[in-house]
Amino acid sequence: MRAGARSSAGVAGRSFLAWVVILALLAAVVYLVSQQNARTWALVPEEGRLVVKKGLLLPVGRTEFKTTDPVQAKVYGPLVPPPGKGLPAERTFTEQAELDRALYQLLASWAREDVASGDPARLERGLGYLERAMELPAISASQHDDLAALRAESGYYEARRLLEKARAELAEAADKLRLAAGSRSAHASDAQALLNELAPAIDATAAAVRAAGSAPAPVPEPSSPPPDGHPQDGRSQDVKTP
Repeated sequence: MRAGARSSAGVAGRSFLAWVVILALLAAVVYLVSQQNARTWALVPEEGRLVVKKGLLLPVGRTEFKTTDPVQAKVYGPLVPPPGKGLPAERTFTEQAELDRALYQLLASWAREDVASGDPARLERGLGYLERAMELPAISASQHDDLAALRAESGYYEARRLLEKARAELAEAADKLRLAAGSRSAHASDAQALLNELAPAIDATAAAVRAAGSAPAPVPEPSSPPPDGHPQDGRSQDVKTP
């Protein structure tokens, strides 16, 4: 009886130990699978946006990537494509570097088209795509080279945009000075003097804009004030245009 009892106890003990080992192995497998899932990333098209999602610390499941870091929030926030551009199919990545390189390809292609268009609104949007691409931490060496070339190209178009803006603002300043010069203001003569000083800058800026391939609107030339710096007979001076 004692031998039989000891034999039964031994079998039960070995069976229990076997189950403990099996459960430990299962727990280890679940943990490893969960760790792997937590490292996965995905680009998922949702409601007209491309959403970055990250795996949960579970065997399966993922959620939209959220962070309090402002740079990461900007880089990995939902991405809206340009009008008329479709979103790519869903993709999954096992490493963040793979996600960054895929995001760069997309952002660079959209930015390249917008920047080359020369349209101010599209240029602004393209520069936004480039800003996001610049913050991606793990793009490849060739993508770094491509980004440098894109930034140089966008710098040219942005400079043209700023030049046109400067020309328009100078023209607006000239209009206001011309109005003041042709009035009974105490600063009429000062306004005319400043207008005369401004004329070369207006001409140079307009010439630069034309040379860049964007024909500006005609800018009126400064008019000459009467000897006392005020309009004669209480009337405003005529404005001359080229």
